[in-house]
Amino acid sequence: MSTPPPPSTSESTSAVVIGTGLSGLAVAVELSRRGVDVVTVDGLESGSPSTATTALRVADLASAESAEYLEVMRHLRKHAASQGLDVRGRVRAQHLALVEQPGSAGPLRWAVRTERGVILTDAVILTRCAHNQLRRFLADLGFSLGEKLMEDLAGIGLYLIGVTELSSPSARELLRQAKSVGKAVARATMPEPGPSTGPFTAPLQLA
Repeated sequence: MSTPPPPSTSESTSAVVIGTGLSGLAVAVELSRRGVDVVTVDGLESGSPSTATTALRVADLASAESAEYLEVMRHLRKHAASQGLDVRGRVRAQHLALVEQPGSAGPLRWAVRTERGVILTDAVILTRCAHNQLRRFLADLGFSLGEKLMEDLAGIGLYLIGVTELSSPSARELLRQAKSVGKAVARATMPEPGPSTGPFTAPLQLA
């Protein structure tokens, strides 16, 4: 895995995945395969993020599903390491906000704040978030859970995997969602996004 940048830095990438569990690694692998520059950071859990995320998921699954989940996790970690994916398992997302553009020109961008600095990005894939926290954040953005939620959020570059369900999705379902989201992000992401310097709005406290 790559070494995170020094504190108080600002960087830019095409996509940021929040969450280093199965769904986070799966979509990061899919995005990388499609040629999208992606940074993956942890969110919500403390200590050993990927292990904690796996434990939380596996605890809610039947034994056969748990074995499948762990096998998929092993495969994804091995692939991410062999391909040199930018997975920052010890860097936690703290705030997520839309960046205001000067004037009305230019696409919306997101700012993901971590203890290491701010990552500006065209797309955010959120894979770990408490259900009530997600509802509050969506309300701040002017959205609510509903049939068109995913489509509406994609319009502002925000994608969700496995966070709207009250029960834990299976490993196969998470992989299906990761593949679908990876395809959508690759299609929507600009090849050479430009930086923005607007202030942050609609913050999401992930810590």
